Amino acid sequence: MLRWGKRLAIGLLFVFVGFNFGCAALLVWLSGSVPQIEGDVALAGLTAPVTIARDDAGVPLIKAGSGGDVYFALGYVHAQDRLWQMESMRRIGAGRIAEIVGNLSASAGDSVLSFDRLTRGLGLYRRAEETYRRASPELKLALERYADGVNAYLKTRDGALPPEFIVLFHEPEPWKPADSLVWQQLMAFQLGTNWSSELDRLRMIEAGLSPDQIAFLYQGPDGRKPDMAPQQQGLLSPGELNAATQLAAALPAQLAPDGASNAWALSGSRTKSGKPLLASDPHLRLTNPNLWYLTRIETPDGTLAGVTVPGVPFLILGHNDHIAWGFTTPLADTQDLFIEQVDPGDPARYLTSDGSQAFEIREERFRIGDREVSETFRTTRHGPVLSDIWSRARQPGQKTVLALGATSLKPGDNSVESFLLLNRARSVDEAIEALSDFSSPPQNVTLADRDGSIALLLAGRMPVRKGGDGFMPADGATGSGDWIGWVDRNRLPLIRNPESNMVVQANDHLPRRDPTLSLSREFVAPFRTERIRERLLETSTGATAQAQADLQMDNFSSDVPHTRALLLQHLKLGALSDLERDMVEKLRQWNGEMRRDRVEPLVYTLWTALLHRKIFGDELGYLISDYRRAYPHMFDAVLTDAPEWCDDIRSTIVEPCTVSVRDSLQEAIARLTAKFGPNPEDWRWGEAHESRFRHQLWSRVPFLDKILDSQIATDGGDFTVNRGSPSVRISETDFSFYHVHGAGIRAVYDLSDLDASLFSLSLGQSGNPFSEFYHDQAEAWANGRYRRISTSEASPERTLTLRPE
Repeated sequence: MLRWGKRLAIGLLFVFVGFNFGCAALLVWLSGSVPQIEGDVALAGLTAPVTIARDDAGVPLIKAGSGGDVYFALGYVHAQDRLWQMESMRRIGAGRIAEIVGNLSASAGDSVLSFDRLTRGLGLYRRAEETYRRASPELKLALERYADGVNAYLKTRDGALPPEFIVLFHEPEPWKPADSLVWQQLMAFQLGTNWSSELDRLRMIEAGLSPDQIAFLYQGPDGRKPDMAPQQQGLLSPGELNAATQLAAALPAQLAPDGASNAWALSGSRTKSGKPLLASDPHLRLTNPNLWYLTRIETPDGTLAGVTVPGVPFLILGHNDHIAWGFTTPLADTQDLFIEQVDPGDPARYLTSDGSQAFEIREERFRIGDREVSETFRTTRHGPVLSDIWSRARQPGQKTVLALGATSLKPGDNSVESFLLLNRARSVDEAIEALSDFSSPPQNVTLADRDGSIALLLAGRMPVRKGGDGFMPADGATGSGDWIGWVDRNRLPLIRNPESNMVVQANDHLPRRDPTLSLSREFVAPFRTERIRERLLETSTGATAQAQADLQMDNFSSDVPHTRALLLQHLKLGALSDLERDMVEKLRQWNGEMRRDRVEPLVYTLWTALLHRKIFGDELGYLISDYRRAYPHMFDAVLTDAPEWCDDIRSTIVEPCTVSVRDSLQEAIARLTAKFGPNPEDWRWGEAHESRFRHQLWSRVPFLDKILDSQIATDGGDFTVNRGSPSVRISETDFSFYHVHGAGIRAVYDLSDLDASLFSLSLGQSGNPFSEFYHDQAEAWANGRYRRISTSEASPERTLTLRPE
């Protein structure tokens, strides 16, 4: 008879073997969620066969005999590769994410209910449904045929659903046309950053900062300060301000204010081929899966190639047979906060310049797993009430509420129709006309055509205000900041075939057709634009597509030479240790490139981040984390013209700027030593500056976040053309500069041979971790390797044919 110890060992062995066998069986089953990409599939709804040939990166080349079948096939391949991304997008937009998260537990559902309340409170999906109802026949055809393709995949797929659906015990509903339209609503809200900035400035007033101090903190790179009307504390009820602040802090990545980008075009006189070149790399938050999906589409009507968004049946960025286009964010002020006064005699009403008016009331029902809750939302004449989104409506004694006005929340948005027309435009002039009715989010659009024209314009609706400029929240009761119309399109910026034979945009000021027109007070410092222009001017003729790709990967940070000289001017070397002096000498010799294998970018970034906090942290207190990051022009403003900001108001000693500069450098060296060791040879920018592609679900699960999320050391910084914008997180004991924002797609379009256009996609085509195309492009993206997506690149061995049933 076996002793009990042997029995236990044998039992554990069987448990171990059984567990591993079970895990292996589960993995085999889940691997069946990878879609079929070869062979034939019979589908109801097609009018003729469609072929989908994929290249070695999984990029589909779709060939169809009609536009309707192309939309169908695009819906099918999007569902094959990015079904969870599509599902989460439409559910976030519709305010229905808690339904499926609640399947795990009631507490998990409750934790995401605030996201649902936000998009439901803003009414994003209701607006998407309204857009579909008034859509043109051509747009309805595209949306309906795309939905048919998605649903054909859902009905005919074999094997398991992607892992996210399995974990959440969720089966996707049929796709509806309005599901494709809510993405534009989400992007419009995300790319409008004004409301959260206004909220920050309102909080500064409530914290006791003066209008002059706020004007100083928000001066532009050119030194101009905003005109601040006298402001007083107590403009908003404390509970309302707290609710709005918590709302802004809790926004999911799909809605958090975000956006930048580079785009430029060269006329044929500057290129080797004699035809234009156009480069475009939109900067958004890096996510897993990537927002973008590369596609090539061929029909008898022509070719489209570039990036789509799964869930949307159009090419967002790319080229057809005649033109190419790219977008950048203009940072235009298209969102305003309005402080509404609740009627003292009737809490169901609020005050206006024409007397008391009733809140528009709407009831919404939310499902959390199997449980339902009802919420009340209010809207004023300016827009939805933000506090209702975060906390219970109509709190007792509420004297004020905060309403949000935004161009994307106003009726008559025809942006999706403009996308359809842009995809079909045959010249720059036709593209400009197609964008004449584009509404939101406002975009700078760079254009080039095969006939040799280039252009840059701002497309979108811009509000005309009765008074003010939207820099601070407006008094809703007086109507002084009311919107009274839209800026005439002929006043918006437009540059067509300039004498310089180039157009460049990187989120800085656009030249005005109307110099009296104010678009915003906040623009990005022109470092990227200046660097792009400088590099382009080095080659007056003979520019190539590869040279533009190389420029997109340029890592020189133009802010470094001036800011470094300014800081070293205020640094007394005698007070430094040998290690600190060695680091100063390294910085002095540094060429300013933000390379992952160098120590200088790490020291410089940490030094300036700590100096930023040291200069402004005493005045701002807890608000320092919400104030904009370390902008070089602010160091110039303080160290050159306003040294009083260096004095720590919390002490009785008056500190000069030399102390702030020295102390922040010494703290930086001490923190680097503590984190990476005493040898500076072990300090590398790439050690702290890893790209972080966070998955909405896996990033919240220990162990799985390490396996399924992607991270890779990258070059770049805030002000490099190869933008590697870091998330600056500094605590008492640690710091990090994770690369969280940048170019998820880079593209260069060659108008002499559009098939020779170049693309670099972060991560990969598939959102399924069992797919070979999941993260296969991450290294190529980080290292600046590009690919073509032309007919010659497709693999005939990996062709799927969709046939009518």
